[in-house]
Amino acid sequence: MPEIKPFRGVLYNQASVRLDEVVAPPYDVISPDEQQKLYERSPLNAVRLILGREQDRYASAAQHLEEWVATSVLQRDGEPAIYVLWQTFRGANGRELTRKGFIALCRLEDFDSRVVLPHEKTHTQPREDRLRLFKATNANMSPVFALYSDPERAVERLMNRLSNTLPCAELDFDHVDNRMWKLLDEQTIEQIRTLMRTKQVLIADGHHRYETALAYRDWMRLQNPHQTGDEPYNYMMMYFTNVDEDGLIILPTHRLVHSLSNFEPKAVLAKLEQRFILHEYKDKESLLAALGSSPVVAFGLTLQGENMFYLLTSKPTGSAKERAGEEVAQEVKDLDVSVLHSIVVEDILSVSKKAQEEKRHLEYTHDSTEAIEAVRSGKVQLALLMNPTKIDQVRSVARAGHTMPHKSTFFYPKLPSGLVFNLMTG
Repeated sequence: MPEIKPFRGVLYNQASVRLDEVVAPPYDVISPDEQQKLYERSPLNAVRLILGREQDRYASAAQHLEEWVATSVLQRDGEPAIYVLWQTFRGANGRELTRKGFIALCRLEDFDSRVVLPHEKTHTQPREDRLRLFKATNANMSPVFALYSDPERAVERLMNRLSNTLPCAELDFDHVDNRMWKLLDEQTIEQIRTLMRTKQVLIADGHHRYETALAYRDWMRLQNPHQTGDEPYNYMMMYFTNVDEDGLIILPTHRLVHSLSNFEPKAVLAKLEQRFILHEYKDKESLLAALGSSPVVAFGLTLQGENMFYLLTSKPTGSAKERAGEEVAQEVKDLDVSVLHSIVVEDILSVSKKAQEEKRHLEYTHDSTEAIEAVRSGKVQLALLMNPTKIDQVRSVARAGHTMPHKSTFFYPKLPSGLVFNLMTG
């Protein structure tokens, strides 16, 4: 089962920088506008490491990393540690929640070992991009976000021992209060390692990074035929949190569709009505309320040239195989996102799997208001509004050895990039 271990993390020197000026969101949620803002916020912002805008951003990231370590902007800890990270935020109902987890190294395992499980499909281009960054920097810039099951919260009780001590890093980022401690006590670390050996790990976020780490490991092994198996490239920096915690939240990911040829709203509605029951609403509040309370597969819809909002619900006569295709595994068939991509995106809107893989015609947002405004402003032709995937569905699909369509889940809050880095050298 998973083998975790402490490591000598590389942290920003808070005597030289302010953390709120140098951390960044994960690379895959940074828009061009936000990238510009992060560049302007500080010449030392982590965006220059994870998503540079230079012509050769991989060489540039390696140069920045080397310079910042040499000038003590970044400092490597002298002792191996596990980095305990608590994130406090407001849930959808306004209730304060805290997600508790820790950052450690985890031995890389191929997926067929069933030690580390994926739940979502990945795209080729981001994997290639991250591999070039790995090779240039020999570093983990951001942790993979992973889940484990601990109903008794035994690991949490061990982490709680630090809660009355001073964090090594603390900042409010994107309306989330982040507090991080260094766990140095060898006995407590060994207790956590022992507990984690009984777990199975599920990747929640960072599939591209994990798959890239596997590719980097295999590439490094070719360069080092006499390896022992304990080299740094055999491990990946990962953030672990308990799937049985109250602070684990999944947000919906809405689909924005654009650049369809011969787009006719009335014709699209007519095709949809053949496969779904259409309910009309005059305002988005009524639509979103109906979507959130639907007991069956359902999507919200708004189109250019239409003033009404629509709720699409599955017809009682539609079988799972008819909806999602004969080749799709049972655990995946009834997922809202599977039905949406198979029937709505591919069959009705004629956006092929290849076009989806290449990110043509589709954009994504987690904000329903933003999705609706994109249609009203003419930026996109239609928006498909989703309910969030349930965590039990994520577990079921992963444990059965299957994967969901891309962008099926959005775990909130995201982990800031820049709290800790891992150098795979020295």
